[in-house]
Amino acid sequence: MKNSKVEICFIGNAIVDILSKTSNEMLHKLRIPKGSMQIVDQETCDKILKHIQNPSIISGGSAANTAVGYNSFGGKCCFIGQIGNDKFGDLFSKDLNNSGVFFQDKDSQLLEKTSKSIVLVTPDAERSMNTFLGASNKFNIKSFDEQFIINSSIIYIEGYLFDQPKAKEAIYYCCNLAKSHDKKVALSLSDLFCVDRHRTDFLKLIDKYVDIIFANEEEIKSLYQSELKESINNIKKIVDTGAITLGSKGSLVFENKLEYLVDPISVAELVDTTGAGDLFASGFLFGVINKYSIEKCGHLGNKAASEIIKHIGARPKISLKEIL
Repeated sequence: MKNSKVEICFIGNAIVDILSKTSNEMLHKLRIPKGSMQIVDQETCDKILKHIQNPSIISGGSAANTAVGYNSFGGKCCFIGQIGNDKFGDLFSKDLNNSGVFFQDKDSQLLEKTSKSIVLVTPDAERSMNTFLGASNKFNIKSFDEQFIINSSIIYIEGYLFDQPKAKEAIYYCCNLAKSHDKKVALSLSDLFCVDRHRTDFLKLIDKYVDIIFANEEEIKSLYQSELKESINNIKKIVDTGAITLGSKGSLVFENKLEYLVDPISVAELVDTTGAGDLFASGFLFGVINKYSIEKCGHLGNKAASEIIKHIGARPKISLKEIL
């Protein structure tokens, strides 16, 4: 793999998703903010696990989900992240590689437990994520082979990484490395509360490095602490290409300051919104790599997102080549 070319190198938290259906009452009982992602410690993680039944367990993480979606379209990619030396780390590595995304654990002797995200899905299909970072806290400059970045055309960074100080240093290192080899940098803002926590850092990174931005309506509004139209105008002044997902209203995409509203794709039964933004990014990026029009990139993103919300979990159940 060291000398192999890939189109995109995805960088993010290596997380095992534990998904379970639950009630609004249970969220209230466990004091979990509905529809958000919160960082929890091992004790809280264990407490939540005691209250869920029949969970589905699969490798996850925002950037890893996007990588699997991108590969499902037929793209060639790799993933950079940090797992622990435990059964969940083995599950993550095997699952990702079996999905066609190249991943290699560089520090296999790490004592910390592999990161977990307990995703609780309420009857309205809204998901509330409770993330124990564990081994992801140890992600740093020495956690990956630089050739993965040098051999790619785009590096894609998930915003959640900013929750770890060492990972933040590694992000800037990756961006500098990418730019020194004429690679593009894509950033996903990841989560409203993530933007609230790291607004200054995000603005700094975007201004200096980012070529492609992904956000939803609330995230971009939070980034600029302004209304949607003004926030989009602000990001367009800095970033060449981007996509703002608007839920049931579709998405707004832009390139070279020109923007287009892409109509939503209706779904008969909404089951679980987990991974909708991740899979939108996979379709959009597949379009970018293949030089589709920006409108077609947005449409492909919408199609991928509409496919993932039909079932539990953030990984496609079909080959996404079928929706091309």
